[in-house]
Amino acid sequence: MDAIALRHALHQIPELAFKEHKTKALLLKYLHNVPGIADKRWTFHEFKHSNGILVAYNAGYGAYKLFRADMDALPIQETVISNYSSQHKGFMHACGHDVHMSILMGLIYRIAEGTPATNLLFLFQPAEEGKGGAQSVLGEGIIQSYDISSAIALHVASDLAAGTISSKAGIFFGIPQEFDVRFYGKSAHVAYPEKGINALQAGLDFMNQITNAIHELNKTERVIYHVGKMNAGDIRNIIPAKCILEGTHRSLKKEVCNSMNQMTYDYADSCAKALGATAKVELHCSYDPVVNDAALVQQLMTACAALNMEYQEAETAMTGEDFGFFTSLYPGMLFWLGSGCNQPLHSDKFLPADECIESGIALMHHLALH
Repeated sequence: MDAIALRHALHQIPELAFKEHKTKALLLKYLHNVPGIADKRWTFHEFKHSNGILVAYNAGYGAYKLFRADMDALPIQETVISNYSSQHKGFMHACGHDVHMSILMGLIYRIAEGTPATNLLFLFQPAEEGKGGAQSVLGEGIIQSYDISSAIALHVASDLAAGTISSKAGIFFGIPQEFDVRFYGKSAHVAYPEKGINALQAGLDFMNQITNAIHELNKTERVIYHVGKMNAGDIRNIIPAKCILEGTHRSLKKEVCNSMNQMTYDYADSCAKALGATAKVELHCSYDPVVNDAALVQQLMTACAALNMEYQEAETAMTGEDFGFFTSLYPGMLFWLGSGCNQPLHSDKFLPADECIESGIALMHHLALH
C-alpha cells in the first residue's frame, strides 16, 4: 500500500466535520483491499451518526490497543502550490489530518502483512475540529464494548524536522472552551445618546474588566482568555444596538475552566446592567485535557531509540484536541510527529512533508507490537 499516494488523494478532497463522505469512501476502498481483510480476524464497524470507521484486529488474547486518526479538514483556502492541492475550493487539510489517516492506514496494512498475535483497534474519527467527533463515536458505545488497555494518537507538528518525535508525561494539551458574548442595547442617533443604549460600550467594558481579572488569575494558574472577533454597529453616527464577541479560553484544570466560564457570565451580566443593556453568553465546544500516561511515554521513548528516531521532551501546549476524551477513559498518549514544515498549523500554507509518513507508520507499528 502506497501511504503517500493515499495522503495525496485525501489532501485533494478535504471535507468539514461530519461531512467526510468522500473521505470515508476512499478509506473504505483502501480497507477492502487490505490482505486477508475478509478473514475472521478482522471486524469492521461503521457509526450511525457520523462517517467514522472502527476496524478491529482480533488475533490474540486480552485487551486491545486503540490507535486513532482524525478525518476532517478546515474551511481555509489553500495557497501553497503542490501537485496534489485541494480540489475543494475554500477547504484544505490545514491541520494534517490527511497525514494522520495515511499513517493509520499504513499501520493497518503493516499489521495485515505480519499478522501478529495481538488485539488492536484502529479508529478513523470524524469531526475533531470543534464539532464533537470524539463524543459522537464514544456516544454510540461501540468502542467501549472492547476491553481497551491504551489509546494512542499522533499529531503532526510544525517547526519540527520530519520524523522527529516529541511528547511528555502528564498534561500535554489543555482544555479549550469556545464562547460567544452578545450584548443588546438600543440604537439612537449619536446626537441624542440619552435615547440609546450603547451595546458596543458594554462590549468594551466587558473586555477591559475580564482582561484585568484574567491577569490576576494568571498569577496562580496558567490560562489564556482571547477574543478573536468583535462586531458591532452598522453606521458611524448611530449608537450600536448589538455587540457580539467571539472567543476562546484555555486552561489546564477543569475547575479553572469552569471558573472562567462563570467569570464570563458574571462580567457580561454586570457590564450590561451598568448601561441598561442585556447580555447573553453561549458556551460552545470544549474538550477534556490530553493527559499522557507516563508508562506509555516511556514506551514511546524506547521505541524511538529502537528505531533510531530523535525524541525531544515537549512542553505542555494550550492547544485543544478531542483525543482528551479518550485519555479520560483509558491510559492514553498523544505525541507530536515532526512535519518538516515551518508554516503554522491551520495556516493556508501548512503542507507536511511526505517523508514524515513512513516515520509515523514505523513508530506506530512498534508501539502496536510492544
